[in-house]
Amino acid sequence: MGLEDDLKARISALISQQMANWVVEIQRAIQGHQASLVRALDELGETVARYDEKVDEQSIAAAVAEVLSQQPPPAAAADYSSLKTSMAAIEKGGNLSEVLTALVGEVTKQVERAAMFIVKANAAVGWYARGFDHNDAAKALSIPLTADTLFRIVHASRHATRGHASHSPDTAKALARLGGDAQGVMAVPLILRDRVAAVLYCDTAQEEVPPPAGDVVEILVSYAGKVIDLLSAAPRPAAGGTSPGMRAAAPAEAPGASAVPYASPTMRPQPAPAPALRPGTQPGRGTAPVFAPAPARPAPVPVPAPSPARAPAPAARGLSAEDQKAHDDAKRFARLVVSEIKLYNEAKVTEGRKTKDIYERLKEDIERGRQMYHDRVAQSVRDTSDYFHDELVRILAGGDANALGPI
Repeated sequence: MGLEDDLKARISALISQQMANWVVEIQRAIQGHQASLVRALDELGETVARYDEKVDEQSIAAAVAEVLSQQPPPAAAADYSSLKTSMAAIEKGGNLSEVLTALVGEVTKQVERAAMFIVKANAAVGWYARGFDHNDAAKALSIPLTADTLFRIVHASRHATRGHASHSPDTAKALARLGGDAQGVMAVPLILRDRVAAVLYCDTAQEEVPPPAGDVVEILVSYAGKVIDLLSAAPRPAAGGTSPGMRAAAPAEAPGASAVPYASPTMRPQPAPAPALRPGTQPGRGTAPVFAPAPARPAPVPVPAPSPARAPAPAARGLSAEDQKAHDDAKRFARLVVSEIKLYNEAKVTEGRKTKDIYERLKEDIERGRQMYHDRVAQSVRDTSDYFHDELVRILAGGDANALGPI
């Protein structure tokens, strides 16, 4: 073997021996560290196991109690019994005046003062009030809808508004005759047939109308509008004078209404829309009845005025259920139309009763209402009963037919 090969062999053997020694040392070091790690883990486990002994339960309980004491008390269960009672009272109204009167009365159970204003001739005209120092003064109020008041805001926006009296000085000034020291104020529109027909105003001595009370007021006003819509829903006569009772299964379609599919495949015509309050007056024609439904025909047939001596014939006995419904609908519609004439002409009705000339004072309105009744009620019902004349005597004349004067 040469010298070079001998050196290589000797060096290789030395390196192998040294590396083997290093591996043994490293393994011993690893074993030592592993043993230390196991001991450390054991110590840590014992520390964790004893941790619950160091928890200060009293401090935790005190912190929990402090947080709970700062929470608001749980809300009481909602009680809707008063709302249901108010809705029932409004629903009992048999005509527009009764519904609106009941509405104002029920609203005053939520806030101290309330007044109904009818939208007429671009103004909010006072009609009825409760809870104010001078309730009767409301009838003398006429607030232009162009003035910077809550009435203008509500009429334009068609939404209820709430706030403080100081936010609308012109409103407080316009209502000064009513007396009282209003703080929180609220106004709600009464919408009929997509038009603002009236505005309910209410206020309170509190800084604001309480939100729950304000919500109830808005619900009641909306419900009153639905009740009035239902009161005005009377069937139109069919062509040729067919009794409405004969057509109960298929309500007459309003002019321009489109058929609406129901759950069954059958297509039924949409019921005629409810009449709407129509504000404003016509020059030389007096104040038009506000519940003026669209005429059934473009050119209504003139109806001769009834003689004052004419006594309406009683409805025939033994009517079928359909015919009886036709008579009931006619009565309801006549009551609604005449009550609106009175609603917008309280002063004329009062004077007319004294001087026995109600018809002369309200001739335009009465004849317009009579034409509406003629258009809406079937000939078969009008041949046996004159419910419109009955309501003129009962509502306008206060039961005294002579108060109507010559017709």
